[in-house]
This record gives sequence, C-alpha cells and structure tokens, in this order.
Amino acid sequence: MPSVSKSIDLPAAPDAAFALATDPSRFGEWLTIHDGWPQGEPPGTPEQGATFVQKVKIMGMPADVSWTVQELDGTRLVMNGAGPMGATLSSTISVTASGDGSTVTYESGFDGGGLQGPMADMVTKAAGDELDKSLNNLKGLA
Repeated sequence: MPSVSKSIDLPAAPDAAFALATDPSRFGEWLTIHDGWPQGEPPGTPEQGATFVQKVKIMGMPADVSWTVQELDGTRLVMNGAGPMGATLSSTISVTASGDGSTVTYESGFDGGGLQGPMADMVTKAAGDELDKSLNNLKGLA
C-alpha cells in the first residue's frame, strides 16, 4: 500500500495536541484535504468502532470516504476507509511527548481503485504536500 508519513512539533502538551488533531469539528481549520461532511455536521468525538463519512478532495478530485475507527487510545487514532471505485485508505494520527510540547505524526495510506503504479506515486506526492500544509496549519492552531 503506498503511504506517506509527516510529523511536526507543536507547543502543546500531548493530550491537548491529540484532542486538537483528532477533533472532527476542527478538521476544516487545518486538514487541507477535508472538504466537508455529507450530512452537514461533523461526527462527534471519535470512539473505537465508530463510523462516519467525510468529504475529501485531493488533486482536485472530490470523494466521499467511509471511515471506521480501528484504534483509539489517547495517543493514537487509526482509521481505515473505503473510497470510490474500491479504493481503500488508512489514516493514523499519533502524538508523543517532545520537550515542553509534543510531536504529531500523520500517516496516510492508499490502495486499490486505480491507486497503483504511476497514479499511486502522484497521489502519494500530492498527499505528502497536503500533509505538510495541514500540519503547519495545525501548528498555527496549537
């Protein structure tokens, strides 16, 4: 599965950084691929086993992704998603203590639905660029 991982240091305690990074109601403030919620309202606080649909846009292409929260422990959120044309996605947000603040790492993976070969390389590069922008936006909110 093609994937990309990016990290950034935040001037916030790990619990505050994790709460900010995993709050769906705040995705629109920092996560550049986030394009809204099909129902108009974000889902509540993530819980293990919860499902929700998110509108995303990458490389100018909009898609609805059906996410399932696979793991949630206060320092790590793991979600697996199903997108259009059989695409599968994964997102992991993890937070560790770092000096007086924390380090947030966001990992994304993509597979299926035409996301292989040259297309996978293009999507991975675009996702990495978006993650860099997103994490810098997140740092501005911390």
